[in-house]
Amino acid sequence: MDLHDEESPSAGRPLPPGRGPLAWARGAARNLPQGRAARTFLLVAFVDAAGRGLFLAGSALFYTQVIGLTNAQVGLGLSVAGLVGLVCAIPIGWLADRFGDGPTLVALQLWRAAAFLIYPLVHDFGTFLVVACLVGAVEWAAVPIIQSVAGTTSEEQSMVGAMAVVAVARNSAYALSALAATAVITWASPRAYVAFVLFNALGFLVSGLLLLRLRLPRRSADQGEKPAPGSKLLPFKNLPFLLLSLTNGILYAHMPILSVAFPLWIVTRTHAPHSLVGVALTVNTLMAVFLQVRLSRGGDAIGCAARKQRTAGLALAAFCLLVAMTGDLDELAASLLLLLAAVALTLGELWQSAGGWGISYSLAPEAQRTYQLSVYQLGATGVTVAGPALLVMAVVDVGPSGWLGLAALLALTGLATPFLARLAERSSITNAPQAATARAD
Repeated sequence: MDLHDEESPSAGRPLPPGRGPLAWARGAARNLPQGRAARTFLLVAFVDAAGRGLFLAGSALFYTQVIGLTNAQVGLGLSVAGLVGLVCAIPIGWLADRFGDGPTLVALQLWRAAAFLIYPLVHDFGTFLVVACLVGAVEWAAVPIIQSVAGTTSEEQSMVGAMAVVAVARNSAYALSALAATAVITWASPRAYVAFVLFNALGFLVSGLLLLRLRLPRRSADQGEKPAPGSKLLPFKNLPFLLLSLTNGILYAHMPILSVAFPLWIVTRTHAPHSLVGVALTVNTLMAVFLQVRLSRGGDAIGCAARKQRTAGLALAAFCLLVAMTGDLDELAASLLLLLAAVALTLGELWQSAGGWGISYSLAPEAQRTYQLSVYQLGATGVTVAGPALLVMAVVDVGPSGWLGLAALLALTGLATPFLARLAERSSITNAPQAATARAD
């Protein structure tokens, strides 16, 4: 609930309910989209994330204890699958503009459901590599399509606001799935880990069927308007746009930091208890659910979105500085500082997400929205694929100086983003008349 929603007794109106779970639930209900298509897609996002969250929580156990892979084989296979996804993302984004976001996303969900149904039949590294690449080929392509559909179904709501609500639904599903996975891991035998895979396949299947109920409005490219010659290359000709993809990718480092670098640092380089890893993840999840919508407000304007990314860079830099100080501290001091760092990391994540959505929506023309969102997503995808190894070697293994170097990179990246956004906006305005002239010719 916003502070400006509260009124004093002197205004002749009753005080609003206190700030508690019920108050938050009422606020969350107000943030729900009004249109049928938007609510259907919100359910799709929740179901998709519920299945995926359960699998991610138990995937390492499934790979090693059911299939029988080594840690090195798992890492190599997933890295190769990530590279395949990096290559396939842009062509699939083009197909989504050509044939429609809805049909393309349905096809991707059914593809992933089929691939995960094959996983329980895998018993060697070669087959695992093939199936992992089948999954990876469409994994990252789905991200910009989801963003595009969220914007299309937003109706009266801002596109960034709609994407924020989708993110809250997904984070809530991830949290519930993690609890369910913990129960299975604690009480069930390793044979039950196959359920992680089957439930994920079911989530993809159900979400794909739900997508069939969507009646998305047709964009201009779907109505027979031919794209201008060379329009596929426009985002690659716009150097500031490509640099914004890079800066967004660098700021997206919060994801491999949260999943790899931060836990490894806590466990191997500090005196903090190992249980703090779970506490930090809980803090991250709760903040994401409660604050994503609030911190995304105003992000539809490209200037505001760029400033959000600038703030994200500074928040992530503050996180790195806090972590760098914890190596030689005692257990209590290190734990307190690491919890404060987890807060800074999450704030950086939320501002980065909102800013990235706003910048990419603003610069992607409607007729080629999914294609250009796919190009913009390249930076984040690249960091996700290469980030874990780079962070371990260049930051965690190096020590405090590694964190200080990362802090400088993140701060400078955030500070550069507003300038690059202004250049990209001017370049997009310049290219628009050229595209229109080409179509007329």
